[in-house]
Amino acid sequence: MASPIDDLKLAFRNGTALIQIIFLNVGVFLALTLVRIFGFFFQSKPIPQVMPWISGHSNWEVMLYKPWTALTYMFVHEGLWHILFNMILLYFAGRMFVDLLNSKRFIAVYILGGLAGFLLYFIGYNTLPVFRGPDSLILGASASVMAVLVAVATYMPNMEVRLILIGNVKLKYVAIAFVALDILFLDGGNTGGRLAHIGGAAFGYFYALQLQKGNDLGKVVYGVGDFFRNLIVPKPKLKVASRNKAAQSAKPRLPDQQNKIDRILDKISRSGYDSLSKDEKEILFNASKK
Repeated sequence: MASPIDDLKLAFRNGTALIQIIFLNVGVFLALTLVRIFGFFFQSKPIPQVMPWISGHSNWEVMLYKPWTALTYMFVHEGLWHILFNMILLYFAGRMFVDLLNSKRFIAVYILGGLAGFLLYFIGYNTLPVFRGPDSLILGASASVMAVLVAVATYMPNMEVRLILIGNVKLKYVAIAFVALDILFLDGGNTGGRLAHIGGAAFGYFYALQLQKGNDLGKVVYGVGDFFRNLIVPKPKLKVASRNKAAQSAKPRLPDQQNKIDRILDKISRSGYDSLSKDEKEILFNASKK
């Protein structure tokens, strides 16, 4: 009988990139929570010593010798409500993104959106008079989540989603509402965090516009991912394939398959993602992996 740990490992390995990113965020949160509880019982405070090594920093001198924190900060959360809200919104936007644009692009937008958010935060803290004073730390997936949400809303703006107590709403209005709240409340606290949200949203918008023109800004992330994957996973031995098999594997998507996908995308645009049947969602998901 498999243990719960084995079940979690299996769910992680077999899950989409979205599920894996959520697992990673939750795993880091749980690890930090256990460290905090350990410190509570032994009357020590390890969290303040840990956070500067995994959270982004506003001080450029600190970032010179901790550059990795511009990446790790987007997987770090402290409060329960902070991670809960981010992961719910990430799942809401991420499942549509993965089905429409595939998992590789999702990972790229998550990472590059988080970096764009950190960059705007960092520039703001080092140039704007309002931030004069003590240095600051930044943590959380919010900038990455905003990038994913705005990217999919820009790519399919008229897709309808069903919201509790509201009903069907076009996705573009959901994204506009989140961005507007960050802009309107820039002076209402967490200004650095809101700048990061806006930076992530701006990247998501620009990414989707470029993708519609045939330019994929995520290529650099794919290249880095392939490089490390080749280091970790050995290349398979070459096998001799028959001419028929090789031709079959190189065969492009059939016109009938493309017509099905086009009809599904039209249905999403008219009635929203939730209007799809189970079979239609499966067709779209399988197409996104090719």
